[in-house]
Amino acid sequence: MAIVILALSSQAQAVDREATVCGVIKERFCFWQWSRMAPSPDPARVAGLEHVEVTTFVTGDNKRLAGYRYAAYDNLSEKGKPRGYVLMAMGNAMVADMMIQHLGDFAAAGFDTYVFDYRGYGNSQGRRRINAIIEDYKEIVAALNERYPSARLYGTSLGGAVMMNVIGSGVDFDRAVIDASPSRFSPFGCPRRIDPVEHLPDDASRLLVITGQQDSVLNAGMTRELRVEAEKRGATVIDGESYDHPFMDRSEVHRERMERIERFLLAELL
Repeated sequence: MAIVILALSSQAQAVDREATVCGVIKERFCFWQWSRMAPSPDPARVAGLEHVEVTTFVTGDNKRLAGYRYAAYDNLSEKGKPRGYVLMAMGNAMVADMMIQHLGDFAAAGFDTYVFDYRGYGNSQGRRRINAIIEDYKEIVAALNERYPSARLYGTSLGGAVMMNVIGSGVDFDRAVIDASPSRFSPFGCPRRIDPVEHLPDDASRLLVITGQQDSVLNAGMTRELRVEAEKRGATVIDGESYDHPFMDRSEVHRERMERIERFLLAELL
């Protein structure tokens, strides 16, 4: 069964969200380069995974984003419904069918769990633009919030930066994990308004911010400011001595990292 989710009508404004904001040449080149690192979609990766369903989100500018839902199948509410949802925003070298298979523990905890290919990636329509990706995720969260009683957000790498912008827009959420997000984009020619650190709430107690001392993609100078400022505002923070970039850890380190993420996002349920 395929599920189609539409942006709320109030979100569907005719704006050019695909305009470049980080320099016409630089932004387009970077996303072209990053997207080449992402594998092609392969439905075989999820074939046979019980409770995993194809999902489509239609944005306010009428682009179809391809994704998956890992349907809640255990620990449901007293009414037999999901307790809420978990939404993952991925790194820029990932596609949805790679990541959904790692998120089964959230479904087992009673949460419908979603991941979508960014526009221009995988099977999603549209042009790869940072402003558009941020606006898409604002719409996804708003639409899911209409359907579920509880929201848990999980962003890795570029996805962490996207989620910080979503959080800064004032959406409702219960808990969020920001794993290996850059602190700022503005040193690379982007407007300060999309710098993740600028979107930290005054009370950051619902956030877990993770950085890795062995991160081979984003160095400490790129991630430290967000973690330090988040801790000042009450966030839980981890600077993992053995942590590489998300999903690049050794298997035992990856398991430990994911367990800490799950404990934080599901804290009141464990």
